[in-house]
Amino acid sequence: MAMIEGELQELLGKAFSAIQEEEVDVLNMMLPQIRELADSGNPYFQEMVGAASLEIEKDYPKAYRYLKLAADARIPSAQRGLGHMLALGLGVEKDLEMSAALFREAAEAGDPFAKYNLANMCLHGEGVPESEEKGTRLLEEASISGLGVAAAQLADMKGAVDDYEGAREILERIVPDGEIPPLSAKNYSAMCYHGIGGPVDKVKALGGALKTAELGDRGGLEDSRTIASELTAEQILKAIAWSKVDDWTQAFISYAKIR
Repeated sequence: MAMIEGELQELLGKAFSAIQEEEVDVLNMMLPQIRELADSGNPYFQEMVGAASLEIEKDYPKAYRYLKLAADARIPSAQRGLGHMLALGLGVEKDLEMSAALFREAAEAGDPFAKYNLANMCLHGEGVPESEEKGTRLLEEASISGLGVAAAQLADMKGAVDDYEGAREILERIVPDGEIPPLSAKNYSAMCYHGIGGPVDKVKALGGALKTAELGDRGGLEDSRTIASELTAEQILKAIAWSKVDDWTQAFISYAKIR
């Protein structure tokens, strides 16, 4: 019996999550069913088999075959995946112009990752004419869509031309969710602590330092101790809530305050 639409969506969601989390055993249990649906001509499952082959199995010929089928059916994530393979020459001859064309089509369909990839090709003149204006616009669009890595890069670009207010505004929006490099959170903490690009805000400076530590930069722990020693317990709790850090941080800050 054919699967109904809701069941297809559920299977796609579970498979996508397994790929993102690199849950190989979970994905392997679903792959026979996913391959059957892909081979029956469903482009969404063709894209899923291609993504699994690319990200998990590293089977580039198979990834290319399935992603090409889904990209031809105008599935944006498949166009982006195929563009990635062509940009890096993964199992295929490197073709930056074709890669850019695929990213462009996916970007026009609203894919934020494709916008980010195409933005960097525009900024560096790879496969397309170099254009800082187009690259920046695409980064802004990807950033507005919620792509943290695009927002972090845009903030870095603003900081490089001394637009600290613009950089801080972007970082304030993205630091709590943590979809950024640790350095971005660290920079935001320093800007708030020293009043760069806006007023001094030691609560958010602590929040940025805590997020830096949570993202894997242990230097954020020492910065957190320093900043926490200058705040009240109420302010520390506000910083923890704003930065959405884990429970272990509360214990750490309590320890830092006692010291």
